[in-house]
Amino acid sequence: MHNFFLILFLSFFSLKLNSQTIDFAVKVAQGISAITSDAKIEIVEGISAITADEKWEVVGACSNIPNISIEFVEGISAITADFKIEIVSGLSAITADRKICITNANEIDINLLEKLKLI
Repeated sequence: MHNFFLILFLSFFSLKLNSQTIDFAVKVAQGISAITSDAKIEIVEGISAITADEKWEVVGACSNIPNISIEFVEGISAITADFKIEIVSGLSAITADRKICITNANEIDINLLEKLKLI
């Protein structure tokens, strides 16, 4: 009987470890849809990461209904950014302020997928 409760407890514990809590289901706004985006975000990397407002972990693609639409800006357009974020992954993900998933990952160009650390 004790073994049964132990197995039940370990099963529940492993399910809790595998579940992900998502702060935002993000739709990446590009092209004409960027006009209606909720926020403009600049991804900062390397030494520039010290200027980041927050650290985000992108946990992957998701089929959730997006609750925020974001335009990612770079170059001269970055002066219009509302926030600067650093994308973290691996062991650094423990320091993430938010966990997000991308609802339209199949529509994003390869350079942005790399910056989001999805590939």
